[in-house]
Amino acid sequence: MSRQNQGSGGLVEPPTRGTAAGRRGGEGREKGVGRGGHFFNMEDCVIAAMGQEYIVCPQHPNQPVPLQELVPELFMTDFPSRLFLEKAQLECSEEESDILGQGGSGTIIYRACYRGQPVAIKRFHFKRCRQQTISSDTDTMMKHLQSMGACRSFSEFRQEASMLHSLQHPCIVPLVGISIHPLCFALQLAPLGSLNIVLDDRHKGSRYMPLGHMLTFKAAYQIAAGLAYLHRKNIIFCDLKSDNILVWSLEVCDPVNIKLSDYGISRQSFHEGALGVEGTPGYQAPEIRPGIVYDEKVDMFSYGMVVYELLSGRRPALGQHQLQIAKKLSKGIRPNLGSPEEVQFHCLHGLMIECWDTKPEKRPLAMQCVRQMQEPSFPCLRYLLACDTHSQLFLSHLQGHSAVFWDGDKDDRNYSVVNVEKGQVEVKRMPCPGTRLSCQMKMDNTLWTATEEQEVFIYSLKEMCPLSQPQKQISCPAIVTCLFPVPARDQTQACVFMGMSDGLVAVYSLVDDMPVEGETYLCSHTLNTTMFGMEDSDPRQRPYPVRSMVLVHSGSQLWYSHGPGLLVIDCRTLQAVRRLDPYDPPSSIQALASSPCLWGDEAVWTLDDYTNTLQLYHAATYQLCATYSCGDANPLRDVFTVQRPAGVTMATTPDLDSKRKSLDEEEEECPNGKVTLIYSEEAGTQIIQHQDSLTDYCSMSSDSTPSLGFDRSGSLSEPLGLDRSSSCALSSLASSSSVPFSTEEEERPQDHPEDPDPVVNSDPTITFTTTPPHLQALTVLAVNGTLWIPRYPQCNTHKPSMSHCHTTDLGVGFQVLFVCSQEKIAIPYLGGS
Repeated sequence: MSRQNQGSGGLVEPPTRGTAAGRRGGEGREKGVGRGGHFFNMEDCVIAAMGQEYIVCPQHPNQPVPLQELVPELFMTDFPSRLFLEKAQLECSEEESDILGQGGSGTIIYRACYRGQPVAIKRFHFKRCRQQTISSDTDTMMKHLQSMGACRSFSEFRQEASMLHSLQHPCIVPLVGISIHPLCFALQLAPLGSLNIVLDDRHKGSRYMPLGHMLTFKAAYQIAAGLAYLHRKNIIFCDLKSDNILVWSLEVCDPVNIKLSDYGISRQSFHEGALGVEGTPGYQAPEIRPGIVYDEKVDMFSYGMVVYELLSGRRPALGQHQLQIAKKLSKGIRPNLGSPEEVQFHCLHGLMIECWDTKPEKRPLAMQCVRQMQEPSFPCLRYLLACDTHSQLFLSHLQGHSAVFWDGDKDDRNYSVVNVEKGQVEVKRMPCPGTRLSCQMKMDNTLWTATEEQEVFIYSLKEMCPLSQPQKQISCPAIVTCLFPVPARDQTQACVFMGMSDGLVAVYSLVDDMPVEGETYLCSHTLNTTMFGMEDSDPRQRPYPVRSMVLVHSGSQLWYSHGPGLLVIDCRTLQAVRRLDPYDPPSSIQALASSPCLWGDEAVWTLDDYTNTLQLYHAATYQLCATYSCGDANPLRDVFTVQRPAGVTMATTPDLDSKRKSLDEEEEECPNGKVTLIYSEEAGTQIIQHQDSLTDYCSMSSDSTPSLGFDRSGSLSEPLGLDRSSSCALSSLASSSSVPFSTEEEERPQDHPEDPDPVVNSDPTITFTTTPPHLQALTVLAVNGTLWIPRYPQCNTHKPSMSHCHTTDLGVGFQVLFVCSQEKIAIPYLGGS
């Protein structure tokens, strides 16, 4: 077949072989065109292709000619036959009730069913001209216009279908199949519709992040990953907006939540860039103007607007008219979101501002955004609050919404109060003369502060009273190094345990949050001698300071550190019931933390300052279950065994019991639990999760190769007994090696386009840098069913200025980790939705 290039009115000559029309054309050339052959007009072929598969030859009306032989490009003959939809399997109606929305270029998207599965059909409609036989010239003009409109529809259909056929990525809506009559293609149907609909539904009653913190992060990450993939394929989206982002799932732990769709106006980008005025006002980059070449940075501007929508729940409205909006955007005017302290998603807020910069060269690339979001600190950091220079910060799980910072000494001592929920400094540099503090505790409406001069001052926090006149002052025999509240239980009163620098522990009973006279003293040296037969010459009898305490068994026992050992005190009788020795001198326990769900019982974690070792104890039996060296910088991700205590059976739930029964049929139950450790050099943080084991094995790696535990299905096993919406999300985000999918091209076989989306568990492009030879742990923090261990390189001569690092429960389903630097407070988000 040959075509003479005469625009849409060109002629199409049928093939000279293989068809009757071609053979007749050959005869015509021998005997004369007028007698034996017929040349089909291109306009006639295009108009016929709008609704038919054949065209009639005037000289042979009984032998219709297949149009796909005359105009194969209109019938997509270069596409694999498997991509063409079977009409008998497609159930689709164009009723108004089945309309899902409108795509680019006037296309309409319908709800349909193909092979029993719901799909979305994108229908390309032809504009049919009303026939007006006024003159032959009028008919020719109408025919020409109709042919041009049909060619445009066929061209747009081919462009988008070809693009979809070449894209294989978890965050790109996959192509199910195409059809010529009707002219449409089928896509996987998003169960929850478009992102703008979901945001509208959830925006009510939520000022920021209607999807919740972690789901907002995942949506932003997956959009960036999809864009990075398109840009790598030299495709510019050109119309990125929430209407073209489809929602697959709102579950935080699902690997894929959103997918990009509607590439009707996408452009193929070359080295010189792309041309065209496309996009939606409010999302369209200001440099898109007639005759101006642009590149993929226009998508990054639109991405910034989509991030604004994710954070605010509102569309980026700047006016009613396109010219008005474009003028404002070109002048640098942007939608008002709020301060970072109000939004409380520091990194994503900053990325949004970078992306919607007026100058394209200042916007990051999509791949750079993906790399930023793979940093463990990205989803965690809530906001940075300028607080001048403060030397001390003390927090506890009872701290509430307020954090008190101290600075100075003697007459220059002052404090500041920060509302961590609102991100506001409520009290700044309030004078409060006195010596430096050794520890602090907030309990209900009182603040307890212990000084280096062996004094404890108790202040009232009612009605924002200044901390100038304490309600009570207590003189102690030594410097108080640890304050720990114990709530009332059964017949016992609430009390406060005061650990001191010489190993002494004072116990004060409370009435109306205030201590009463008649405190009880526990001498660690005496308890070790009388209860546990320890000699005075024993190095464990040195006057070690009490540095940490933890409450276990629903408040019936208190464990406190004494050098390398632990003393267990009955809270009702104040008698020592046990001594544990996790370490040997000169080690000293510097942090304790408790966590639930170790075979249905509590676990107590200990960390020392000499061997830098984390140990896990089963609280009910006092048995050591696991040991891990926190100084080991490798492996990046590890799994190590937790020994089941002798005589302990796992507490079962109906779901767990059914799983156990099915596993027991195959082989005997594994006796050990598993602890997952995740470390990132950039964050300097380990996350340790424990779980009841249903795995075939647990492994421990001694080299730099990551070692993972897998369940019988072959997938990475999921912790049991933890909050699924927070701890699982934290696990997947804590290490850049655990991103849910790759931004590289997916080499998925083309034979099964309707198969479920693949999920790539790691990004092969990530390169791991050499980590420090040894890391020193600072403390152990129990956060949402996980343990967080801040660490720093031991070779670093400047230890992080963190006088205390604790967590505070904000009472809204998540906790906050405070890390003090010299002039900034970093407040990360640690899970929950």
